[in-house]
Amino acid sequence: MTKIPYQFIKLAHECANESGKIIKRYFRKPLKIGIKKDSSPVTKADIEVEKVIRNLIKQKAPNCGWFGEETGKTNINKEWVWCVDPIDGTRSFITGKPLFGTLIGLLKNNKPVFGILDQPILKERWVGIANKETKLNNKKVRVKKCKNIKGSKMYATSPLMFKGKNQKVYRNIRKKTGECLFGADCYSHGLMASGYVDIILEANLKPYDYIASAAIISGAGGTITDWNGKELNMNSDGRIIATGDPKIHKQLIKVIQKIK
Repeated sequence: MTKIPYQFIKLAHECANESGKIIKRYFRKPLKIGIKKDSSPVTKADIEVEKVIRNLIKQKAPNCGWFGEETGKTNINKEWVWCVDPIDGTRSFITGKPLFGTLIGLLKNNKPVFGILDQPILKERWVGIANKETKLNNKKVRVKKCKNIKGSKMYATSPLMFKGKNQKVYRNIRKKTGECLFGADCYSHGLMASGYVDIILEANLKPYDYIASAAIISGAGGTITDWNGKELNMNSDGRIIATGDPKIHKQLIKVIQKIK
């Protein structure tokens, strides 16, 4: 079991505290919205949050690598690498919906080992140590068991993320579950860790979208892998499946493999 240096845990909380102050200042206020090359929106809040977090990490953990959504990669071959999404769910943030979060993930030798999902508006903070422990506001949480795929509760960020064969996978799994909810972004990952969501299916995530969540979900007893059933790392292709029950996970991987 990887031991997380206490100073890194303390630093991650400090980053979440400072980012929350910025987000609260901008939430439901008039904002100029920019559009990035990938057609996703970005606001002043996104930029400021990442700047504050990066500066804190650069100051207090200068020997670590960095991968942020807004500022890219630096020294990602280091032993320890921080992976940060300042506002995961910018569209929700822009429209005043508090189902977004700041994701602060930490990798050791390219493996997710620690993560924070902070929702400052709802005052909720999930903190996960991979395969060991996850807490919501300092109280331990666990995923729930799910005996059958039929009737299970599934989330995906958007149905539009599934294209080509990926869409066939999504449709097949949705048919088996019976329903799927959208628009919660990383917040659904926290809900899974707390025992409210059975399945999460995603198709085009970036490392800063899933590194923190990988630690949080596995720390709560869940399983999160790529669509081939392999553990996640910085080089994963962004097609992610997470489940609260490992039996369901194995069944779904078989379903995916048949379609692929």
